[in-house]
Amino acid sequence: MSAMKTILVNCESETSSLFQSIAEEFSNVKINGIFESTNQAINYVKSQEVDLAVISSGISGEGIALGRQLQQIKPEILLIFMVESETNIAELLKLRAVAYLLRPYTAEDMLYAVKSADLQYRLRNKRIFAKTFGHFDLFVDGRPIIFKSAKAKELLALLIDRQGGVVDSDQIISTLWEGRPKDEATQSLCSKLCKTLYEELKGYGIEDLLIVSRGHRSVNMELFRCDLYEMLEGKEEAAMSYYGEYMKDYEWAEYRNYSLSKYV
Repeated sequence: MSAMKTILVNCESETSSLFQSIAEEFSNVKINGIFESTNQAINYVKSQEVDLAVISSGISGEGIALGRQLQQIKPEILLIFMVESETNIAELLKLRAVAYLLRPYTAEDMLYAVKSADLQYRLRNKRIFAKTFGHFDLFVDGRPIIFKSAKAKELLALLIDRQGGVVDSDQIISTLWEGRPKDEATQSLCSKLCKTLYEELKGYGIEDLLIVSRGHRSVNMELFRCDLYEMLEGKEEAAMSYYGEYMKDYEWAEYRNYSLSKYV
């Protein structure tokens, strides 16, 4: 994934220095320009690719007007505002800013804002996100998939739990229908469930998430983000979202939940 191309506009030297020092902690954030005037920023955004704009917005509201203009030029641009007072907060909310920092803000405030922008950028560039901490849910473009079949959703949860490993029909049956015989009727039920999951994913245009080969199923890990995977990779922000619950609707997930405690 390419770095998040960032510009700073009308920011005091202290603010610019603080943002740059925090941005250095993120390999995914690259500062491409620092501008003292709105016209410079507008001309730059018109001609260059920009993913994030950090704007110092005075009480005059010029920064908010700039945010509107940048969104007109590039509707997907992310915005962070530094504001003097809460006077224009309602306008900022309309712009759907990633974050706004009210003076005097701290390094922790800035870090939170950069993390929020980084998360939204990653979500935007990898459309699918699997949330396993707490209840299991799958998101596409930030919106949750509403599964018609709860069992199909559970099958997907199982495949994601296996982290790309293949799962055969016997494993699916023993996990999702514990205690049922692995006879022809149950095998048929399992086959129908796999087809149901495929059709549900296809309805959202993400059927490539599912890999099927000679009765074995797995997920294509390159197509989605997952809080579990990121936590296992040692990413602190993922670990911070874990509160001791993992796929809490499924009994078979209890063992994994127990093993995750060492990462906290």
